[in-house]
Amino acid sequence: MVKQNKILFIFLFFSLFISCRDSDPKPYKQTVLLKINHTWKDSNLVLNKQYFWDRTFRIDTISIKKISYHINNLKLKTIDSLVVDAQSTYYLIDINQNKTFPQDIIFNTPLEGVKYYISSIEFTIGIEDSLTNLNNKLLSLFSNAMFSDSIKGYINFNLEGSSNGSKILDYKIGGYIAPYKNSRRIKLFFSKPFLLNRNNELSVKADIFKFFKSKNQIDIENVYYVEKPNNDSKMIADNIAKIFNIESIK
Repeated sequence: MVKQNKILFIFLFFSLFISCRDSDPKPYKQTVLLKINHTWKDSNLVLNKQYFWDRTFRIDTISIKKISYHINNLKLKTIDSLVVDAQSTYYLIDINQNKTFPQDIIFNTPLEGVKYYISSIEFTIGIEDSLTNLNNKLLSLFSNAMFSDSIKGYINFNLEGSSNGSKILDYKIGGYIAPYKNSRRIKLFFSKPFLLNRNNELSVKADIFKFFKSKNQIDIENVYYVEKPNNDSKMIADNIAKIFNIESIK
């Protein structure tokens, strides 16, 4: 009987040991690839397609020809207040080329064998650092860093298109001096914390319709050309902060 109990104890010990080992973090670093899906409401955005905006008092048509923007200082945050930075500080997204410059947005966890429960992502749309703006130092990273003499700095978000048949839409949203500091810090929360695997993909939706209607409603008959920091650019910058939402992480 004593021998049987001893055997049972050894069996339970090794079972518990193996179980604990299986739940331990694996000795590797994790990576997260960020994908941004640009849409018009609930459909994938198609350049040069005519979209309709029913405003009750008028139906506007909008066709998007070009979009590019700076997305910077990206960070994943965990429930334990750990931070995972993207590989680069500055990125530029060009929808026309379907590319992110200077490379895809990838996060690498700094430590091996650590459980990272990701709870949110943060990033800045635009260039908020006055020295970066004044020195135009991003030319070494991007062939077209979108520096504008009118803004005296970088264009945070550039959208071009047409409306109601023939009217040109041209929005160059920038500015880093009060009262028109038009970069925006954005924080998106997951519905629940996500335990990172070895390789992960995070999808974020950017609804371009909200560029025109979210926090503010933009009357494209009157506000169709914005080149300098002003009240219109500030309204649109507030809208840009609302276009992003988390779709999924896997």
